[in-house]
Amino acid sequence: MDPTFLPTSGDGSENRSRHRSKQGEARLPPGPRSSWRPTLQLIQNPRKALETWANEYGDPFLLNALNGPVVVTGREDLLRIIHGQDPSIYAPFATSTIIPLMGSGSMLVLEGEPHRFERRLMIPMFHGDRMKAYGASIQQCAIEQFEAHRIQGSIFTLDLMTAISLEVIVRTIFGGSDREIVRQLMEASRKVVASSSPLLFFSKKTHFSFLGFSPWDQWQKAKTNLFLLLDKVIEQRQQGNNQSDDILSLLCGATYEDGQAITREHIYSELMTFLFAGHETTALSLTWAIYHLHKNTDSLGTLRDELDSMADNSPTSMSAAPYLKATIQETLRIHPIITETLRKLKSPLELGGYFLPAGMGIAPATVLAHHNPNTYSEPESFRPERFIERSYSPFEYMPFGGGHRRCIGAAFASYEMAIVLGTILKRYEVELIDTTPVVPRRRNVTIGPSSGVPIRFVSAR
Repeated sequence: MDPTFLPTSGDGSENRSRHRSKQGEARLPPGPRSSWRPTLQLIQNPRKALETWANEYGDPFLLNALNGPVVVTGREDLLRIIHGQDPSIYAPFATSTIIPLMGSGSMLVLEGEPHRFERRLMIPMFHGDRMKAYGASIQQCAIEQFEAHRIQGSIFTLDLMTAISLEVIVRTIFGGSDREIVRQLMEASRKVVASSSPLLFFSKKTHFSFLGFSPWDQWQKAKTNLFLLLDKVIEQRQQGNNQSDDILSLLCGATYEDGQAITREHIYSELMTFLFAGHETTALSLTWAIYHLHKNTDSLGTLRDELDSMADNSPTSMSAAPYLKATIQETLRIHPIITETLRKLKSPLELGGYFLPAGMGIAPATVLAHHNPNTYSEPESFRPERFIERSYSPFEYMPFGGGHRRCIGAAFASYEMAIVLGTILKRYEVELIDTTPVVPRRRNVTIGPSSGVPIRFVSAR
């Protein structure tokens, strides 16, 4: 996925001057003029902030965030224009901040031919038969983790789903070869995620050491520990001691179209990207799904009826269940984990009557598009049926981003969520412990529920 509002070296002041482009004099939309306050509002409550500005200034609007000026839109017609452009007019946003965190080989920072080569190399690893080969492992992780958590009496859904998604990453992506390696990789990965302070992603100025106690020091320590463990796994793969079909094994043996092998540093970059793009995001979405289903008992009943009617409990059957798929789609509509995706213009662009100069940031706002009442009737209501009643264009519904930078793991994430959610609901009865409304809150670059969504095991089904 593309990162959310991340910093560049600019301070936003260039937005207030007048620009020239091949299309003539730049004309930018209105928006809040200050930078500190809007940035804080965006960190604290991105959806509320974006909706407030869209209502006050119109769509599109200009945001003078600390990370530089960005034009934001959630309009379908403008999203068609943005995603319909030649990819060469865009550059990744905030690479100076992302590279020290994820590495220069991350797909988040690559552009041009290197980005195209990377996508061609990686996409087959997350689709088709390759993806389906992981179904049994995903289902096993869901059952084992639920059984381990339910003996505690009350279960925090977010802890459960985090454990499941993390083990799925370790088994299918990192490729732990035995239980002890899996345990070590899970613990090391957990520490990396825990050390990912939002400050590190929002400003490069926070990338400094201080007696080993700064957020940057904690991040580097956790990352180094994970890489040491991954080195052991990589050495096993390169020595041919394991015939695993995990993504890491495939990366170790993969070559680009020119025959060049992937470097160790490049492998690190992609594994870090998969960890952040695929681990926490999946756990958060599954937590929201459990919450909304148990707050909307009619939807839960419909889904249980569908699961009970299936001829078997196989991952293939669950991934093909229409209402289960619609439930996941509706969850991602209401709570897109990344509220907006970002890119930077390399060439001028006319958008909605405005002329945006090269160097300007541009942000398709997923959260605005997903709550547009002209597209979705009663957008605040949890109604999986809407995805059965009609189809939505990729400019109306885009939980995994859009255009040439759409998340390559979208199919894998949807497949995993269907198997995990379907397996748990088909096998177990649970109930919410706390009826207090759960609302979205900033975690790091992602948005998650304001609580762990505690549930109680009721019975096996």
